[in-house]
Parts: sequence; structure tokens; C-alpha cells
Amino acid sequence: MNQYKDVLEREDPRVSELFNVEADTIDSGSILIEDPFPALNRLREEAPVHKGALGDLMGYEGYHFTNHLEGFPTYSAFTFAAVSKGLIDNKTFSSKAYYHLGTVAGLGESILNKSGADHRMIRGPIQPFFSPAEAQSWWNEKVIVETVETLIAKIEKKSSADLFLELCARMPVHVVSAGFGFDPDDIIPFRIALTQLNRHGIPVEQRAAAMETVRGMLGRLITERRSRPQNDIITKLVTAEVKEPDGSVRGFTDDEIIGNCTLIVLAGGGTTWRQLGITLFALLENPDQMQLFRENRALAPEVILESARWHPTDLIFPRLVEEDAELEGVALPKGAMLHLCLGSANRDPRRWDNPDAFDITRPVQRSLAFGGGPHSCLGQHVSRQEMVVAMDAVFDRLPNVRWDPDKPKGRLIGDLFARGPSALPVVFG
Repeated sequence: MNQYKDVLEREDPRVSELFNVEADTIDSGSILIEDPFPALNRLREEAPVHKGALGDLMGYEGYHFTNHLEGFPTYSAFTFAAVSKGLIDNKTFSSKAYYHLGTVAGLGESILNKSGADHRMIRGPIQPFFSPAEAQSWWNEKVIVETVETLIAKIEKKSSADLFLELCARMPVHVVSAGFGFDPDDIIPFRIALTQLNRHGIPVEQRAAAMETVRGMLGRLITERRSRPQNDIITKLVTAEVKEPDGSVRGFTDDEIIGNCTLIVLAGGGTTWRQLGITLFALLENPDQMQLFRENRALAPEVILESARWHPTDLIFPRLVEEDAELEGVALPKGAMLHLCLGSANRDPRRWDNPDAFDITRPVQRSLAFGGGPHSCLGQHVSRQEMVVAMDAVFDRLPNVRWDPDKPKGRLIGDLFARGPSALPVVFG
């Protein structure tokens, strides 16, 4: 792991360019929204399901964010019951929406866009590599602990830092990339190419070049691991067995590995970065909650679950209505696009008391922060393990960590799909 440590200890200006919520939102062709929750709460209390695209319903007419699609009748679900049903019933409300949204064209075929038996066939052999046990053992011992230690050791030598850039951004992208077996110097170039695959307005030639980079890097890794296995996720995938519906067994094809690795590495380096930042933001903004956590560090899992309920990185997921259906009393026609508003469902007062408050002492019950049903987040256990180790490091090694009084506080910004802090400027000691 020494070669990975060397890369982490280097200053790299590309990190600040890659992991910038404001720039990422604007470059994707979207708009910055400071606080979407008042509008989401209003819509939820008016009706569990509305006809209309979420941006329009919130008052952002003409706002065509990531999951908006012209020409489709569109409905938006807001209550916990409605959104939960939309996630669990993947037959009626399918993930084939991603074909129409261009996601598959950008990232390739993967478990994201598959449904039913096809989804189970591909996800089944991958799931064990991201189980709670693997997250706490293989992932933790192989890469998480050393990554966090390297970053926090660099930070603690100073008296101030931007934790969002120096810890939250660097840790997850490094963990997922090293876990898959990427060469250290390929981690940032691969991330740059990944972001260009799924960004609005990228010229066709540039997108094609990015795809060639992604496929080339992954293709070389796959070829190498087929001949020289290593202790990494690519090796696990090239040796995994896929069971076909007829009972026959085969290995993953190169295209299947490339498509799913593209998805997992993109998501693993993105959502954890933002959600860890949101969690630290919530603690910094709520000193009483931060003190409770300082006094009882075993609360780390509850802190993470509460932050993800209170403000998940992604407030919305799309589904395609596969047949005429009814959702919470609203008729949905076949072929409609359905916006599932996780950010609204997770603050439904029918399920949580005082839901707009960040409260790490509230009883834990299922939220939709990590999705639900067959498409619940594949990497959630690895992500949560990363956040536990990182939070322990912050509160063990950065005494009396608090907002830097000489700098503007961070803000939670983004659009409706990818949110996070603008920065986390802190002082300590």
C-alpha cells in the first residue's frame, strides 16, 4: 500500500477541481438550490403524488435537471409510503427509466438499469463483495483504515483545514479505486474520465474520448487479472460465476465487468464524499449533537443514518411506469416517468417526529436514504464503514474541532440529485 500512501500525501490541484459541488452542479447544466426542503414539504402535505415534473412543481419552470425528460407524462411522489412503494415494486416502476434518460448510453449497461431476473442474475454474484462483513473486514483492513490514517495524519499537523476537500473528497475515491485494483497514478485520471461520461453538454467527441479512457483502463485491468490474479475487486469479478435462468453457469463478460465497475466506482467516489461532508456539516451546525457524539462515540452508525435521512445526497430517483398503475390513489399511465422524492419521503411527519431536525438520538427506523427494494444501494455498507472510520479519526485526532471563525461557514448546496457542502473550513486544537 506504500505506493497509494505516496499519492495521497501529494498535493494535487485536480482534486479541488473534481470535488467541487458548486462547479459540478453548474457544469452539469443544472442550477444551485440552497434549501429545497420547504418546497418539498409543502408538496408532500398537499398530496402524496402530484402530476408534473419535480422542478416545475417546486417553482423552477424550465429547470430540466438530471432526471427530467421532455415528452413523457411525469408524476412526482412525496410521502414515505408512496416513495417506498415506488422503490420496492421495481416491476411496475422499473429502472428502465435510465435507458430513456441517456444514463445507459453514457455509462453502459449495469445493475442500475436492469430489472427482475436480469438484475438478480448480475447483482447476485457482486453483492457478497460489498456485504456488511466484507465492509468491516476486507475493505476496512485492505484500504479504509490506511487511507484515513494517511489523510488525517497530514491534516493534524496543521491548526485548520477544509475537511470537505482534504478528507471527504480524497478518502472515498481513493478507497473504491484502490479496492478495485487501480494503479495509484490512474485514480484521478480515471475519475476525470468518469465524470465526463455523465455530464450534460459534453461534446460528443469528448464523451467518446472519455469512454475510450474508461474502457481502456478497465480493459487492461481485467486482462491483467485474468492472467495474474490479485487481492482486489476486479479479480473477484473475473473469477465470479453468473447463473443463467436455465441453470447454466458462466463468468462475467468483459463488458459486464466494465459497465458495473464504471457505475460502482463513479457512485462510490461520489456519494460517500458528499454524504460524509453532510454528516460533518450537520454535527458542526448542531453543537449539542456534536457533544453527544463526542461523549458516546458508539453512536457513529446512528449519526450516519440520521444525516442520510435528514439530508441525503440524492433527493430524487427516476422510475418508468411499466403498466397502468395506481400509486396512493393517483392513476399513472403506462410509459410515464415517475420522480421518487427521497428528500421529501425522509422528512414525512407521519413517520418521524420533528423530521426537519437533525437528531442523533431519535429511534432508528428504515429511511429511504440508501434507496429500497431490489435496487437498494449496493455499496452502502462500505460507504458507512468509511464514514465511521473517518469520523472517529476526526474526533480522535482533531481536538475541539469547530467552524473556522475567520472563514465563511460551509453551505449545503447542489441541485435535486447531487448535493453536499460547499466547504468545511474548521479549526482545531
